[in-house]
Amino acid sequence: METDLRQPPKRRPRTWIWKGTLAVALAYGALQVLVRTDVFRSQVEEELSRLAGMEVRIGRMRATESLNLKIRDAIGISDVAGIEARVARVRWRLFRPRGTPMLESVRVDGLALTIAPDDAGALQPAFLGRLSRNVFAWTGLPVPAELAAAPDAEAVPARPDGPARSLEEWLGGPLVLQNVSVRWQDAQGLLRASVSGMDVVWTPLTTPKGRRVSHLDCRAAEIKVVNGPRIADLRLELVAVEDQRFLVTLQAADWGGAEPPPAPGAEARELLDAMDVPLDVRP
Repeated sequence: METDLRQPPKRRPRTWIWKGTLAVALAYGALQVLVRTDVFRSQVEEELSRLAGMEVRIGRMRATESLNLKIRDAIGISDVAGIEARVARVRWRLFRPRGTPMLESVRVDGLALTIAPDDAGALQPAFLGRLSRNVFAWTGLPVPAELAAAPDAEAVPARPDGPARSLEEWLGGPLVLQNVSVRWQDAQGLLRASVSGMDVVWTPLTTPKGRRVSHLDCRAAEIKVVNGPRIADLRLELVAVEDQRFLVTLQAADWGGAEPPPAPGAEARELLDAMDVPLDVRP
């Protein structure tokens, strides 16, 4: 009796490489097609609407070569406020630890915002309410009455089915806004203040112990308050740790008749200087 000692033919490595390459190519093509579908578009629009506290619609959207998103002509739909973004580039990740944001970074070029209170008195877009008040407080400008009376975004539901999400929950990496113009209007639609030529870089991070830290760098060509001062070439730098905010830099080329605010840390330096004075010469 004869025994067949022949071994079954081994599959060549080239076959596996070819099949793996084909699978990757098919997955890549499927993701490119998925981004252009109405289902994916509606999910992105819903997430943006939750953040803004108002309905947001996208003109065109596609995936880049690295499968990140490029959005053109995004607009906010509201009777009182407005959002117009020319180009937005979004880096996102599908596979991520539970509880971490899907978005890694967002960069927007050409952004026009109109911020105004709605019928309930809440500012739209909602996520800019607190920041708007802080801009006036940091620069020492008079806060428009409608802006000062509007409730915080965190206290106002962005949609009937859930609360507003904070920016940290929505975005895990840097937010870069270039060539931004902002208009603050009252409930009657009258202009109260405006900013032009503004660039903003906001970078958040989470420490190993879970504490949230963020850095804000803002530059504005002009800030104008109706019947108030006009500030030129403003530079603002801020660091936030949890709910505490520390002003690092606040300067301008021209304060436009407004009284320049004290330098950051001036009160702390005065206190330290007083502590250095000998007891026998203190008043």
